[in-house]
Amino acid sequence: MAAAPLVPSADDLDREIEAEFRDDARQALARIEVELANAISGAAAPDQTAAALRTLVRSLAAQAPSGVLPSARLVLQRMDEYLGPLHELTPFQLADIRTFADRLEDALEGRLEGPDATARMVRELPLKRTFDIDFEVVVPRPVEVMLVLRDRAGAHLVERELAACGLRSTNVRVPFDAFEQAFRARPDLIIAGQEIGEMTGVDLACAFAAMPRTRGIPFALLTSYEWGHPALKDLPPRAALLKKGPSFGDDIAVALSRFGIL
Repeated sequence: MAAAPLVPSADDLDREIEAEFRDDARQALARIEVELANAISGAAAPDQTAAALRTLVRSLAAQAPSGVLPSARLVLQRMDEYLGPLHELTPFQLADIRTFADRLEDALEGRLEGPDATARMVRELPLKRTFDIDFEVVVPRPVEVMLVLRDRAGAHLVERELAACGLRSTNVRVPFDAFEQAFRARPDLIIAGQEIGEMTGVDLACAFAAMPRTRGIPFALLTSYEWGHPALKDLPPRAALLKKGPSFGDDIAVALSRFGIL
């Protein structure tokens, strides 16, 4: 009688998936080094380098399996956000990309272990510099703001206001992904829209307020509603309201001051 074929266990499959992703990521890091070297030497045009790196990082981020190497996935997301709007790369930005690559390598090699290592790492990553802001005047600070906004244009406006205060930010468009990001990166502030897909910003606020690891994170809801509106009846009273419209800048300044961030 022929022996029954061995069926790999779930743990074996997880290890195989992680090993494959590590191999793909290391190959991507080698290609990033080549792209950076070509850009520095002048062998590749700045716009070609930006496009090549953006495609490379976005492809690797899409391959990253859920539940595997979360620190590496966070670095890739931040790197993708950094590269996304850039049409060409300056020497300063090339140095930033190398920093991202170094942190990705740290994540792959297990040098970002521990409950606070990821939170500390995201605050040390390079700032997005696509806004018309003089960072010689506005001093960047190690403050992480997580946005949960579906509208890209709206998210861009919020990010610009935050950057003008020297704060770094990242936008999570899928609200369910926000739970992992908040748990691992422990942002100093969460700003969510009211309408964000399958759940609302109020749902998100209640969920974060219920979890011991996230209940202390300040939360602000971006909405057109006023306090007392039925849609806000379950919003935790500690949350701040940011009104859409011309008062947004003032509202966010008041919220940052109230939460002790400014």
